[in-house]
Amino acid sequence: MNVDHTRSKTLGWLGALAATSLLASGQAQAGAYGLAVNELNNFRITTSAGALSLAGANRNASDSAFFEGGVAVNPRAVNTGPAANADVLQVCSGGGCNGLPQNHYAPTTALEFARGDAHAFGNMLNGGASVSAVAEAQRNTIGAATATAGDTLTGSVNLTLSSAGFITFSFMGRRDLRTSVTTMGDKSNVSIMDIFNISCNSSSPVGCLSHANADGVIFQFAPDGDPNNGSDINGNHGAGSLDPFSLNMTAGTNDPATGRAFTNGFAMFSLTSNFALPAGSYTLNFSKSTRTDIVVIDPPLAVPEPGTLFLLGTGLAALAVTRRRRPQ
Repeated sequence: MNVDHTRSKTLGWLGALAATSLLASGQAQAGAYGLAVNELNNFRITTSAGALSLAGANRNASDSAFFEGGVAVNPRAVNTGPAANADVLQVCSGGGCNGLPQNHYAPTTALEFARGDAHAFGNMLNGGASVSAVAEAQRNTIGAATATAGDTLTGSVNLTLSSAGFITFSFMGRRDLRTSVTTMGDKSNVSIMDIFNISCNSSSPVGCLSHANADGVIFQFAPDGDPNNGSDINGNHGAGSLDPFSLNMTAGTNDPATGRAFTNGFAMFSLTSNFALPAGSYTLNFSKSTRTDIVVIDPPLAVPEPGTLFLLGTGLAALAVTRRRRPQ
């Protein structure tokens, strides 16, 4: 057996393997993903006395999607009365849009897309309502993508009370925020936001402004995850507040080692005003939104890891030995 010849072949294979590994290490796949889901079920506004009614209110839902290099999708919006459903059609841009269903608020497995979708179903004063919004985007190629979705309700809330009554916001809430990138420098940022408030208007009782802040708000609920903080504009936050996690937050990353995820099942939220509102007319403002922004950059040449450098050194040494032992 020609030992030198066999050894040369073996060392030659090591050299080829090292070169292949080095080449693979410089071909990192860029990519970024972002998801923001914000869902409320059985959303209700109740009073401790008398009755509540909506008049002159508008319920709105809107969404938008942008995928750089994809087909442009104009923002969509619907506007309905206070008791009617507001279901905006999903918008989606990018090659992965085919087959993504309407009113689907779970993460998808499609690649290369940006989508936004929102709806508001049911009556928040009678039986409860569901309001949901999702913004999701995925890129594996260079470029940017943005998705937004949200619901709003504004107008007059006429309170007809036999006596002064406390007001309560209550609902089951769920959030799902996820950000990740595969290459250092790519970016993924997501956010969700919920704000509910009641404010004075020109038809409100004379004493309304004495309870209000500079913007005329007398009662506000912006869930922040702190049960002792609440959001009643007048303080006394400890009573009647259930605030298990925040529905107003942002998350982001540009580092493959620090993906972010904040995911919860449905939990109960509730806040009651710390004073009784007199009978009369007030303005209800409700806003829910989601947003996802991602950017994929041109990946720089990857720096070899120590293990790759060792393999490269082994391969170069093997190639040198092979060359030295080759018959003249």
